[in-house]
Amino acid sequence: MKKFAEYAWHHAIDHLLIVAMVVFLATSLIEISFSVSFLNPMARALSNFSITDVFYDIGKTSDEKEKSDLVTLVDITDVYDRGELAGVVEELERIEPAVMGIDIVFDGLRDDSVGNERLIEAALDANVPTVWACKLGNWDDDAEQFSQTTRSFFADICDVDEGFTNVQRDVNGGTVRKFGVQRVSENKLMLSLPAKVAKIYTGEDPIKDAEMSCAINFHPVEFPIVPVDSIAECANQIRGRIVLLGATRDPRDMHYTPLGLISGLHVLAYTVKTLVEHQSLSDLPDWLMLAFSFLVVFFTQVAQSYAFDVTVRHRLGSVKCLGRMGVTSCTIFFAVVTAVVGLSFILYMRCNVDFDVKWAIMGTALLGTARLLYSVIINLLGDYGWPGALRELVNKSIYRYESERKTNEKIDIQQSTLEL
Repeated sequence: MKKFAEYAWHHAIDHLLIVAMVVFLATSLIEISFSVSFLNPMARALSNFSITDVFYDIGKTSDEKEKSDLVTLVDITDVYDRGELAGVVEELERIEPAVMGIDIVFDGLRDDSVGNERLIEAALDANVPTVWACKLGNWDDDAEQFSQTTRSFFADICDVDEGFTNVQRDVNGGTVRKFGVQRVSENKLMLSLPAKVAKIYTGEDPIKDAEMSCAINFHPVEFPIVPVDSIAECANQIRGRIVLLGATRDPRDMHYTPLGLISGLHVLAYTVKTLVEHQSLSDLPDWLMLAFSFLVVFFTQVAQSYAFDVTVRHRLGSVKCLGRMGVTSCTIFFAVVTAVVGLSFILYMRCNVDFDVKWAIMGTALLGTARLLYSVIINLLGDYGWPGALRELVNKSIYRYESERKTNEKIDIQQSTLEL
């Protein structure tokens, strides 16, 4: 360990410059990928990737999934008649769930006057806390709010609780990872449907980040799904629970998430569960992630360089061969990646922290290319005999050609001897 530390210190300038080269390469690749059209999907995929996706995927393939006893879904995919929908709401209320969220916006009267009236009656006579959906539209960048709210036709008549159900996607990739908790629409602060449902259920204000959103915990859960014709038979899965009413098989309401393509109703269910159980993933500050990535890349650079130096000087030819073939560098790379992913997994499982290490992994993957470019630059500078401190820096670099470096060292020794 002492020799390793000395090696890192004596050649710190080389290591730091190579890490700087890694930063340059990573930045250039990202910029080029976003600028060149046929490379754009790759850049979007990278920027939209989170290490927690891997953990969610592992949970998804597990044989024993968590079964939710908190949230139950009632599927009304094939129900289009408003009167029938009102009847479903009334039947659910008779079983007495803790709170209901209805993921349907009845935006306007229909020719079915009976159905319209039944919906109004269902909203007026509700004896269970019920949150009805609304949609926010026409985002105004200058005012930083929505300028339109689409509500059910009976919202003003019945003075019902409402919450918006706009699904929030990542800017680049379209993957749903967060859900809005609060938004401003028409100069009014509104809660989302899952946030309002969670607030009614817990009696507490919902958690939210600086952007007034909640990071959804997509740890795979099996939510009970009750068909509309089996409500009475499934009363034990409804009574005292949070019930979300909506479509689970509507192709127009499907969204990409870390678990793959799931329905909007399932997104609401995961959000409600996250808010009720206070399981929203915490994001670490950007500066901390950048500092961690720098340290990982720097350590990997030193370790790979030191391992190469030791192996190529070894007396056994087989060991030298392993070093020159890059086996030691690859072994160190996989060991580092395993360690940082393991750390991320522990923080995810124990502390509910989203410790995204993709930049650290990307940096270590680019080290080999960065070393090659750095070596080319160092030897080009050395061949053209740059004067002064730069010449001294180049000649002392461990990436200067070995024969040239030894020659320069001998010359320096001879000059020192003569001066003495």
